[in-house]
Amino acid sequence: MARRTKEEAQQTRCHIMSTALNLFCQQGLAKTNLTDIAKAADLTRGAIYWHFKNKEELFVTLWEELCAPLSHQLDACVDEQEPDPLGKLRLFLKEVICKISTEPAHQQMFTIMFNLESLEGEAISLRDHMRQQSINFFRDLEITLGNAVRLGHLPQELDLRRATTLLHCTLDGYIINWLHFPERINLVQEADFLLDTLFGLLANPSPSLLRRP
Repeated sequence: MARRTKEEAQQTRCHIMSTALNLFCQQGLAKTNLTDIAKAADLTRGAIYWHFKNKEELFVTLWEELCAPLSHQLDACVDEQEPDPLGKLRLFLKEVICKISTEPAHQQMFTIMFNLESLEGEAISLRDHMRQQSINFFRDLEITLGNAVRLGHLPQELDLRRATTLLHCTLDGYIINWLHFPERINLVQEADFLLDTLFGLLANPSPSLLRRP
């Protein structure tokens, strides 16, 4: 009986998270409260509070379960002992693109992430949380490119900050465009073209991507 109760509690938790993700994506973080989630999930507010103390904890938990596993794949890229940081980075980025393209929960999460600037009130802390995640991601990309330069896989004169910005912003732009206009491009089919183009630009950079003497 205790085991079944634990399984039921886990099922309820997953149901709350799935319902919350749908509402956050449809209504926005700022306009969705725990009462909305409880009503949509056909649960009491007490059931929501039993699993999550507030909306912020619920959203951060969603982030941790959906995006943190992907982020951990960057660990190999930033490891100074990794012999092929660019290869690991390419595998990671393609995995991100494929998950966004094929898994609805990841599509919803990234849709929410790219609409954080309109957050107000209590949701500001969530925006700040996501901004910090973006800062961390940018840092890890820059470290990875730096490792590749150190190993001789990229030009020694590469401007790391500018190259990282190019990589980060181009990927974001592709994803945002696809989220708004999915009929415009097959993101999975174009993933190799996109990554080959970006990594080619880094390997054979124009003068604007090189440090000034």
